[in-house]
Amino acid sequence: MQPFLRAPVLRVIALALSLLWVSRAAIADEVTRVFLFAGQSNMVGADAQAERIDDFPDYKGSGATRSEVLFSYLVGNETSSGWKPLRPLSSFGPEMTFAAQVRKKSPGPIAIIKSAIGGTTVAFDWNPDAPEKGQKLYPRTLELVRKSLQDLDKRGIRYRLEAVMWHQGENDMLDRALYKQYAEGLKKLIARFRKDLRVPDLKWYIAEVSEKGIWGMDHRSNLGILRQQQQQVLQADPLTRWVPTSHLAFEVMGSGQPHYHYGTQGQLQLGDALAEAWLGDQGQPAATVVRPVKKEPTLAPKSRVKLFVLAGQRNMEGEDSFVRSIPEVPGFASLTKDQEQILYRYSLGGGVRVSQGWEPLGPVDFLGNFGPELSFGARLRQAIKPDEGLAIVKFTHSGAQGPDWFPKGSPESHRNLYPKFVAFVRQAREDLAGRGFNCKLAGIFWHTGENDTWFGPYAQNNALWMRQLIDRTRLDLQQPDLAWYITGQHKNAPWRNMESVNAALAGLAANDPRVTFIQTSHLPHGRHHFETKGTLLLGEEMAKAHLDKR
Repeated sequence: MQPFLRAPVLRVIALALSLLWVSRAAIADEVTRVFLFAGQSNMVGADAQAERIDDFPDYKGSGATRSEVLFSYLVGNETSSGWKPLRPLSSFGPEMTFAAQVRKKSPGPIAIIKSAIGGTTVAFDWNPDAPEKGQKLYPRTLELVRKSLQDLDKRGIRYRLEAVMWHQGENDMLDRALYKQYAEGLKKLIARFRKDLRVPDLKWYIAEVSEKGIWGMDHRSNLGILRQQQQQVLQADPLTRWVPTSHLAFEVMGSGQPHYHYGTQGQLQLGDALAEAWLGDQGQPAATVVRPVKKEPTLAPKSRVKLFVLAGQRNMEGEDSFVRSIPEVPGFASLTKDQEQILYRYSLGGGVRVSQGWEPLGPVDFLGNFGPELSFGARLRQAIKPDEGLAIVKFTHSGAQGPDWFPKGSPESHRNLYPKFVAFVRQAREDLAGRGFNCKLAGIFWHTGENDTWFGPYAQNNALWMRQLIDRTRLDLQQPDLAWYITGQHKNAPWRNMESVNAALAGLAANDPRVTFIQTSHLPHGRHHFETKGTLLLGEEMAKAHLDKR
């Protein structure tokens, strides 16, 4: 190096080092936001397996240790004895993806304290006034938080106790002597935490006990009572927030029974949901956002428009069908892009994600999934006349069950979907007519409910309920000849009672010329659902059934 170059280069290096030091000093001086994750088995992360994380395309790498996030925990029989880098333990909960999303959307240091033990109740284990009962989780958690914060003080780290992420209530719900005490017990717990930690404005995020699991069926009434109790807390305390979860993935047992726990994929999604709720309160972009729509598809004035409706639960919503995997299926790669000639409206997850007016048909940024609508629309667009318009309405809730669709409603009125469903379809049809289009409701496509198939009392009445649903939609939509298409459960699906349910639905179709039962057992199928390739082919099968009826 020439002498006259050496000094400037050294000055540049020195400047770079000084800027790096300033950057690190600035980070060290930032306030570390501390989050407490607390609850029972679904907060522990029971049945979530770190080795399966990379099976889910949108979450590859989410199980890696995050050295930039401090982690202190009392989880089951595992304790950290001080701060550690955030990583999965023998299982993992929502903290992994929560940390990733918060760090991504709201830069700055965070720390997570986690206290969770399965099978615990607010009535006993978490009761501040009953420290001698059960797992004594209130005093143990209080000690964990205090020691963890004292350690931050010793390290010279400025911090703020930001919020509590809470998932609990299953065991209180199961005991009819306890479940109506839940609201008062949780209010007392929240108040004591705020007082003992000297954080009077501590926010508390209450994650829903999922209705998609087995308790949403065999303890439907109890779970409804628990929700009412939790809503009392939310209404009484403006610093509490509700986080819906029944639309998230939920594990299924080998027998086909919906599980008691979210499992691997569900825990990853639960972390995103909690992060989205907290980020929303900070005025930050959500973890997932409604896709930007450049423009609404345009149709020729006064043209004929065929309107199709897709409705149902798990497979119709698209559970385990991943947009990222579509290009791996030959012939379908183009479906990752919007189909500009097809109008699309949707309400997903029971209303968790709703389109704002009409969009072009395409993948929606919702859990990374898609349903049969993409290939269904593409196949129909190829077959209908060029001067005809095509519109699709999708109304699904992967966590729903038969009683949720009762036209007459159910005692758990917050779960009622039918009035919302009919109103959503009617609004779409009236909107098209109001724009001057000759709109024809060409058919409703329904996939047999997985939860209904497994649960005996629901399976036995499935065909009867479908008859009532079909008759009522024809009446309420004022279209007596409205065609219905019902896709059957696959022979390789794990749900029980499939053969009898499929047979009953095929019998229903045989007695109604405007109902078509579509066999699906020749299609590809995964562990629990049709998955990516099967869903793409299911959409084509649905389109073919309609085209064959013309």
